[in-house]
Amino acid sequence: MRDAAAAPVVVATDPTADEGTRWLVIANPAAGRAGPNSRAWRRLERALRAAGIAYDVEWTRAQGDGTRIAADARRRGDHRFLVAGGDGSLHDIVNGLLRAGPAAGRESADPTPTVVPLALGTGNDWSRSLALPRDPDALAALILRNAVVAHDAGRIDLLSPAGAIRDTQFFLNVAGAGFDAHVIERMPARTPSRLAYLSGALRELARYRSPVFSLDFELPDEDGTNRAATAQGRYLLAFIANGRYCGGGMHVAPGARLDDGRFDIVTIEALSLWQALPKLARLYTGALLRDPAVRRNVVTRVTVDADPAAGIEADGQFVGHTPAVFSVEGGVLRTLRGDN
Repeated sequence: MRDAAAAPVVVATDPTADEGTRWLVIANPAAGRAGPNSRAWRRLERALRAAGIAYDVEWTRAQGDGTRIAADARRRGDHRFLVAGGDGSLHDIVNGLLRAGPAAGRESADPTPTVVPLALGTGNDWSRSLALPRDPDALAALILRNAVVAHDAGRIDLLSPAGAIRDTQFFLNVAGAGFDAHVIERMPARTPSRLAYLSGALRELARYRSPVFSLDFELPDEDGTNRAATAQGRYLLAFIANGRYCGGGMHVAPGARLDDGRFDIVTIEALSLWQALPKLARLYTGALLRDPAVRRNVVTRVTVDADPAAGIEADGQFVGHTPAVFSVEGGVLRTLRGDN
């Protein structure tokens, strides 16, 4: 789900902040409940201050600001980030961090960036995958403890018909090719509720024609090597899952882990609206993999192609079309977990 930004830049600085312990809060005022005057934001600020957490705040004002702010901060040596917004805000910021790389001259000593969501968007699926507490005081206590864990990122290399890389995108949580990207591409830039995706999906499903997918996997063996495998079929969609949830709470990859160097690939066979309706509950209960129309593979890399070309989304943001290569960037981020 998207959460575009449109508000003046405001920077609020905590005078107790110092390099090495402070956090940079990047806040998107157009994301769900993240406005500077919203009740949810005020509660979070009170919780952070009460916990004694040192932080600065920078507000985005236009599409792409999160990427720019994160990249600039990374280049100057910042490495601890709180993101007040939704999954789209996080997607922008992580792309800024990973494209920027470490600060110049500090490559060997620069800490791996830590990114923690302050879940103020509409879907908040990455926060859900991390099992972070929703209560602001509990979340602030977890941030203060700062028991960071490693986190992988997904990399998407979008290919030209000749096989050249034409763009690269990173994602934190779940990417998808096919129907979910088709729905997201047709949604307004700012979705009013988590039901927006579901209602859009039901509307589009009645007229969507599933493409024929070709998937080339690298599957991990027990000895640490990879072996090649392929799958082909007319699929409604293929999820490439680093985390477990997407689409505002759909539990699409119950076995996925954020730190194991692997993706869960979940494919759903082509379904009509009337075939899909009885299965909807399984999307939210974690029982999706029990459905005979669903297949799961655990992979380290996958090339996805489709005829006709299928749309691709990442963290709820439309990013392009097949063909594309999805690979794991192991341990390039740190984060906090509520169940750690």
